[in-house]
Amino acid sequence: MGLNLDTTLLDNRLYREFRTAFEEATGLHLDIAAFGEFRIADGAPHFCRLMDTNDASCQICQDTHASMQEAAREKPHTTECFAGMTSTTIPVKIKGETVGFLSAGWVFLDSKHRANFEKLRRFAKGHGFNEEAVERALFSTASSNPERYRAAVNLVEIFARQFPDSIPTGPIAYPAVDRILSLVREDLERDWTLAEAAKAANMNASYFSDVFRRKTGETFTRFLASQRVEKARALLESSTLRVSEVAFSCGFRTISQFNRRFKEVTGKSPSDIRAMARAV
Repeated sequence: MGLNLDTTLLDNRLYREFRTAFEEATGLHLDIAAFGEFRIADGAPHFCRLMDTNDASCQICQDTHASMQEAAREKPHTTECFAGMTSTTIPVKIKGETVGFLSAGWVFLDSKHRANFEKLRRFAKGHGFNEEAVERALFSTASSNPERYRAAVNLVEIFARQFPDSIPTGPIAYPAVDRILSLVREDLERDWTLAEAAKAANMNASYFSDVFRRKTGETFTRFLASQRVEKARALLESSTLRVSEVAFSCGFRTISQFNRRFKEVTGKSPSDIRAMARAV
């Protein structure tokens, strides 16, 4: 069984102690996540937690989070969200491989609350939020000047370089990819695409493809085909369904596609597999 980074990173004693000291000293929120993981932690700014209660605004936050992870794969990346809050994502590396991310923020630099409120008032109205609740949440968010914020981020960057020494070594399990593996296996009839799987994992397609190959040792397309073929093989051996019925029930759209993929994976045709099963 692999090392579940999302659980391992969150439960790490050194991380928890550093987070407490960092947040008390700087007033900034610190979080950690594995590839593709998104959550609004209890200690996150109230505005972020408010946005999490609405599907549309939550999706905006998820998209921002995914983009930040993509941009921070090799080095720290600072961004400003749609509300004007700043956060920095710092990669956590084990043996040179990025396995997770620390994020410091969200915070308004140079007291941008008022400058952003009119824009957010319109957003709140359009998405069914109470304007007064949005204003209260917005003005309860921490502020910092750029120099102080940069100094705080430097602390996190130093910690990120030392932190991996406290993480147990072993095979790495990527939670977001594990979810997709389960989803695909449970619904092989679905017309899966790489882009659709990546979206479900909160990653862009190229990012997801890279992580998926790292996790499974094969491309998403090849994994999908092999899973469909294995299900088809079991049905050919154990059922009386026609070959065409087997193909379509396993997510193949044409018989020619089914025959080609089946032979690529098994080295035999569907008819050969059925004949062998009946001969036993």
